[in-house]
Amino acid sequence: IVFIQEPTPTGSAPRGEGRGGFNKLSGFAPGEQAKVFPEGTAKLIKAGSKLTFQVHYTTNGTAATDRSYIGLHFAKDGQKLAPALTGTATNASFVIPAGDGNYEAHASWTAQEDVRIIDLMPHMHVRGKDFKYTAVYPDGHSEVLLDVPKYDFNWQLLYRYGPEKVLPKGTRIDCVAHFDNSTANKYNPDPTKDVKWGDQTWEEMMIGWFDYTVSTSTVASTDRK
Repeated sequence: IVFIQEPTPTGSAPRGEGRGGFNKLSGFAPGEQAKVFPEGTAKLIKAGSKLTFQVHYTTNGTAATDRSYIGLHFAKDGQKLAPALTGTATNASFVIPAGDGNYEAHASWTAQEDVRIIDLMPHMHVRGKDFKYTAVYPDGHSEVLLDVPKYDFNWQLLYRYGPEKVLPKGTRIDCVAHFDNSTANKYNPDPTKDVKWGDQTWEEMMIGWFDYTVSTSTVASTDRK
């Protein structure tokens, strides 16, 4: 994962949406496609920002060298663009009991302004079973935005919205995920252990990633080589 850490006055905390003041720029997981934004939309990287890489390594007993890199396509000079933001509905406090074949976890995010959804990407590890995003509108009616009935850690797809999907201020995105910590899951490292949040594959995560724009927000681009 590559995060943007915006510049701050000396001595102040980092600014940003994400954990520790970091905004997500892009990332890669098995099967994930390149991040491509709709016409007129782009990530904003302010002058003086740092790009910070978070890489999850797992030891295998053999010394190795890694060179992680990212390729960026910059907007042309003077374009009016809607800044793309990254949000998450995240649950990091679950405990999946040993042997549970259908453990359910929930997470939510509420829009503070009118927003336009660009894409959705559920993230779990090898016990992940299924994942659903549902929009609950201010008037009380609901709509399924994405339903992944058979999640596969080895083929983590980014689901892009074709038509514009606008969520009015106050809309809540509810995410529901199920995990299989039983012997029936052939990818389960150890069905005899309870499982909590963790970075390693044999631990678990429940993150409903999504990119969006605020309906009224635009910036002018400056071309960079």
